[in-house]
Amino acid sequence: MIDTHCHLLYGLDDGAADPEQTLAMARVAAEDGVSGIIATPHMREGDYLNERPAVLERVAQVRELLASHGVPVEIWPGSEVHLGPRLAERVAEGRLLTFNDRGLHLLLECPYRTRPVRLRETIFELRLAGITPVIAHPERIRYFQDEPERYEEVIRMGALGQLTSSSLLGTFGSRLRRLSETWVERGLVHVLGSDAHDTEYRPPALTAARERWRELTDAEAADLASEVLPRALIDGHAIDPEPPRPPRRSRGLLGRLFGR
Repeated sequence: MIDTHCHLLYGLDDGAADPEQTLAMARVAAEDGVSGIIATPHMREGDYLNERPAVLERVAQVRELLASHGVPVEIWPGSEVHLGPRLAERVAEGRLLTFNDRGLHLLLECPYRTRPVRLRETIFELRLAGITPVIAHPERIRYFQDEPERYEEVIRMGALGQLTSSSLLGTFGSRLRRLSETWVERGLVHVLGSDAHDTEYRPPALTAARERWRELTDAEAADLASEVLPRALIDGHAIDPEPPRPPRRSRGLLGRLFGR
């Protein structure tokens, strides 16, 4: 499995604080069956200014760290870029880091509690520049929670969705778990990521969520979310998922009783 969203690069944001914590997180991932991690430190103006050169340098250091301690987890560079102006231009200028520095997919974070400014325009601008935005943890964004059709609209515009593994397991409550399950069933989210910041509350683990994804859909879809499409992000291959499936109709009481 490949984790597409993880904050294990030490000393860059609110994730791993030091090399020891980076090692601990990588070991938890390896024990869970994760073979590779796309490291995605926050890039947020006025908060975490992790531009491309700094992230690439820290990835190289972490690769050496894991190799020296025999931790069998591969690390690729990425960044969790907060919604803001001129994103496509800043990628072209070499300031923002896309998945594995391929220039093709950008992990895009929306504000958690406030209305995202120019979200549709930003998606359009990125797509026009040949960059596909991957919406980070949409199930945890209030704007999408309040009106899920807003999220479906950005997916139909060509964005991809990345689901936090623990959301499927109820860590953030039953409402977010049900929303996550619905989006998995409808094909509205495409890749799994742990969004791990430590080894305890939200660890870099995917196995339980992958199994839940399989129960909601099938083994092929679970493999796509945890292995195939993450590998496409790393290799710089275009991802053209199927259109969202319609909502499942409620079968009513008799239908639930008799399997209709």
